[in-house]
Amino acid sequence: MSLRQAARDERGFALLAVILVLALLSVVVTEFAFSMRLEASMVRAYRDAVLARHLAEAGVQQAIREILSDSNVQGVDENGQVVFYSVPVGGTDLKQLPTLPRSGVPLGAGAFSYRITDEEGRLNVNGGQTERMQRMLSAIGVDKTERDTIVDSIEDWRDANDTTRVNGAESDDYLKLPVPYRARNGNLQSTDELLQIKGMTPEIYYGRDDKPALTDLVTARGRGTVNVNTAPPPVLSAMGLSDAEISDIVATRKNYPYATVPGRFGGRRLTVGSSTFRIEAEGLVGGEPKARIVAIVQRAAGSATASPSATVLSWQPVPVRQKVREEASKG
Repeated sequence: MSLRQAARDERGFALLAVILVLALLSVVVTEFAFSMRLEASMVRAYRDAVLARHLAEAGVQQAIREILSDSNVQGVDENGQVVFYSVPVGGTDLKQLPTLPRSGVPLGAGAFSYRITDEEGRLNVNGGQTERMQRMLSAIGVDKTERDTIVDSIEDWRDANDTTRVNGAESDDYLKLPVPYRARNGNLQSTDELLQIKGMTPEIYYGRDDKPALTDLVTARGRGTVNVNTAPPPVLSAMGLSDAEISDIVATRKNYPYATVPGRFGGRRLTVGSSTFRIEAEGLVGGEPKARIVAIVQRAAGSATASPSATVLSWQPVPVRQKVREEASKG
C-alpha cells in the first residue's frame, strides 16, 4: 500500500469518527434539550397548580363572606345559585342583599370563580325518613323494586346492628364482593358512599338521559329541614307535596321567594332560611381552571355581642373535570 493511499484511508477514518462523534453529540444535546423542556413544563405545571389551589381557596373565602351576610331568607337565581335576602322580624318585605362577583374574579396572576348552592335544598340521607327517600326515588323514575332495595340498604348501612332488612344488605353481603368492605354502621359522611350501597347504580346516582341525578338532590349534612325557596321539585315531592302544590311553589318563588312558609304547607319540615351551603370554587390560571374545591359550610347566627360565624363541615379538593360522572351519565 502506498503512503498516499494510507493517508487517504486515515483521513477517511478520521472523517467517519468525526461524523459519529457529531451524531452522538446531537443525540445528547437533543435529549438534554428535551429533558430541560420537560422539567420546565413540570415546574410550570406545579407552579400553576399551587397558584390555582390558593385562588380556589380565595374563592371559598369570598363565598363565606357572602354566607355571613345579614340574611334570613334564601332563594335561587336562574342558574340555581343562592341569592340572599333579608326580612325584618315579623315582616314580609324582602330586601335582596348585594351579590359579590362570582365568575372570573381577578386576583394576582390568576382569577377565581365559585358557585353557592343551598345544602338545605337537598334531602338529608341521614334523616331516617324512609318514606321520603321512597318518594324522592319515585320522582326521578326509579322503579319500586330498586327503590325498596336502596331504601332498606341505606338504613342497614346506617344502623349499628348487623341485622339485614328484607331488601337490604349488611357487612356479610359486602364482604362477598370482589373488592370487599364493611357497612359503615353509622351515618353517611358523604353522599358518595351511596355508590357502595346495594341497589345504587351510577345511572341513578349521576343521572342519565333526561333523568335527574340523585347526587344533585341529596346531602349528608344539614339540619333535616328543606328550604321551600331552593329545593328542586323531586325534593319537594319527597317532603310529601303534591304535583299541584309543587307547581304553585315553583311558579311563585320564580318571581319572589317566600318570606315565610305558607300555612298550607305547615308540618312538612319546610323553611325559607338555610344555614348550610355548598361552595364549589375554581382557581383559574391563564383563563383555564387548574384547581377545584368543594366545601360545605354551616353558618351560626350571631348575637348582640358576637358576629355570625361559619364552620367548615367538609373540604374536598376534586378533579377539575369530573370524568367519572361524565362517563357514567353517558352510559
